[in-house]
Amino acid sequence: MLALVQGGGHAPQTTSPSLPRRHGTMRHVLLAATIPVVLLTLPVILAAPARGETLAEAIDIAFRQNPSLAAGRAATRAAEERIAQGKARFGPTLSADAAYTFAMRRVSVNGETTIRQHGFTPDFSASLEQPLFTFGRLSAQRRVAEAGYGSSMADLHAAEQQTIAQVIVTYANVLRDQQLVDIARENLTLLTEQLDQTQARYGARYATETDLQQTRNRIFSGQAQLELAQGNLQASRNGFRNLVGRYPQSLAPLPQLPPLPRTIEDAQAIAATSSPVLEGARMDLLAAQHQVAAARGATRPSLDLGGAVSRTPLSIESDDLREIDTQVQVALTVPLYSSGLLSSQVREAKQNADSTSQQLEQTSRDLRENVASYWDQLAATRRALPAYARAVSAAQAALEGARQQQLAGQVTSLDVLDTARDLLTSRQALAQAEAQLYVAHALLLGSMGQLRPESFSPNSPAFDPAPYETLFYTGLPTGPVIEVLDVIGYDAGYKRSAVAVEHAEEPGHDMPPEPARAPQP
Repeated sequence: MLALVQGGGHAPQTTSPSLPRRHGTMRHVLLAATIPVVLLTLPVILAAPARGETLAEAIDIAFRQNPSLAAGRAATRAAEERIAQGKARFGPTLSADAAYTFAMRRVSVNGETTIRQHGFTPDFSASLEQPLFTFGRLSAQRRVAEAGYGSSMADLHAAEQQTIAQVIVTYANVLRDQQLVDIARENLTLLTEQLDQTQARYGARYATETDLQQTRNRIFSGQAQLELAQGNLQASRNGFRNLVGRYPQSLAPLPQLPPLPRTIEDAQAIAATSSPVLEGARMDLLAAQHQVAAARGATRPSLDLGGAVSRTPLSIESDDLREIDTQVQVALTVPLYSSGLLSSQVREAKQNADSTSQQLEQTSRDLRENVASYWDQLAATRRALPAYARAVSAAQAALEGARQQQLAGQVTSLDVLDTARDLLTSRQALAQAEAQLYVAHALLLGSMGQLRPESFSPNSPAFDPAPYETLFYTGLPTGPVIEVLDVIGYDAGYKRSAVAVEHAEEPGHDMPPEPARAPQP
């Protein structure tokens, strides 16, 4: 916050982003006393009629046009293609080669040419490969791709909610900094009025030269603070443009956020089931477990069907004499010895799965901590808000009393200026508390996985990663049958590590329950 009364630099900033709401243009510092305490509560403020661009419109534009989200959607579509690739491996692979070749042959004996041949001849060959049974290796690879797609979708949802949170903070930063600019201007107006009064009293020999210089000092400091406030406003506008794609014009007040659960335990339970960050960690663990099955499958035999046909001319002069070869084979490949490579790959996959399991546990703990921190911050700010409102009323009364005492000659101009500074400091603290209340509410919803675009903009389109249904055609015609057979070997090698996946789907299972907390702030 800016110290707008005297040149004392910046007041301490809070650790969370400040998201203010405007209550209308303030024409004079003395009007603060006319603001009823009830107007300082969040629901009444948020019920103010909207003007200009709304938060829902800003979120909708960012949701549709933000480059980071567009990149995340493209990455999700790429992850879905890996599922199609995994399914395609069950189907046949047909390839063909054709050539039309010109050849020339000359045979010489003792320098004399005895045979001369040349001509154009066609060549053709085709081959077909079809896996029959891989003991679950192909099934594991497909399921790795499916888990990777789930992780990519979770990352995309997390990025969407992060973008919404950033838009909320940036939108509110513009409102906050605009309010601080207004306060800075009002501060100069108040100091100018005080200077006029001091000059009049100085002319009547009721004030000294020191009183004049003290007031001028505050005016110069107020001018500097106004410049800083305007610079901060422009920086917030730049941040808004980075997310939304254009500078804000006239922003409407912040709307009402979705409601919160009654207890912190309910909030943490919602986060455990709805957080895309936790869901992404679960999918990562699932993919790592499938990698173990894929590594095991590589140590087992594989059965493949192959066929080939070729048509080759026997003479380079003419295609009249040609040879056609056809062969069909069923090949069994058994890995016998790899110098420890395959067994090392299995151990590596197991260690990666264990590492991913621990990462899931840490993600669960971090999520519980974030929910608890935002909840406690929200509750503390809610309790502090009435105290800040009473501080504003008390500072207003003190300022009025100091000005009356100055007229009676009981206090100096410096006392009046100090009292006015206290009033403005209290107003700034009140605005900061209101901002923290909104920010903590929004960030708590985000940590719970509840900052969805439809909560702000019902017209936001849902992301469809597969508009053409390409997965249905992959692997045909034999792929679906081979996939059913291959799952038999896959399950036999995978059930050994499936318990770890089921256990990991219970986030925070080894953590004690949270102590009882106060109801929703």
